[in-house]
Formats: sequence, C-alpha cells, structure tokens
Amino acid sequence: MAVHRKRPRRPRDDHSVRVTTAGALGVGSGDLAAAAQIIADGARELAAWSKQIPPAISVEASASMATISCQVGPAYPNEVAGVRHPTFGHDPWVTNQHRPFLGPAADAKADAAMRRYAGKIDKWAKNAGFR
Repeated sequence: MAVHRKRPRRPRDDHSVRVTTAGALGVGSGDLAAAAQIIADGARELAAWSKQIPPAISVEASASMATISCQVGPAYPNEVAGVRHPTFGHDPWVTNQHRPFLGPAADAKADAAMRRYAGKIDKWAKNAGFR
C-alpha cells in the first residue's frame, strides 16, 4: 500500500484534507477500505483535542484506491503548517497551531494497515489451494 501525501492546496469550496492510499492488487474494495479505516481510526485518536474533526473523518474506497478525508473547517488549518486566519481581538491575523493528524496517522498505522490488507493475499492463496 503506497501512501501519497502531497502538500494539500486549500480547496475553494470546502475545507477538506485528504490522505490517499493506492491498493497494490486493485481487486475489491473491502480489504483496502478496512486497511484505510485503521489509518482513519489513528487520525481520530490524534485529533482527540477537537470535537468536530474526529466524527468528520471519513473513508471512501474503490477497487484500487482509498481516500481518508476530513471536511470540517478546523481540519485544514490544523493539518497544514503556516495557515493564518482572522481573529477578533488585538491581533487581527494569527498563524494557527500546527497539529497534523492525517499524515502522522498514516505514518504510525501503515504497518497495521498493510497487515490488514495483506490478508487479501492470504485469502487468494487459500482459495487457489495453497496452505
């Protein structure tokens, strides 16, 4: 399972951040979705400081790709370093505290997710008559 993290550009119509995993074997989304769910669960743990982010983290999977995303306002400025936002007070613009949750979760949970996805190969081998 390859993990690709490009520097996200801020979308104009939503506040989403994403980590995408590409499946090596590309048949069936169940195992890939389950592997991506392990990473999403890790991201929820890392973002426990927020009330909005953990429930908004979602997993979408197709036959060859899974996308873990979070589409709430606080996700982007916390995941991406150096984001400035307006405030009401003596300093009109402040740099947000950098608290990434998707990228570090992908790094921390990659081995567990790969073990889960590798179960697909074991199923194929068993169905083909191997022990």
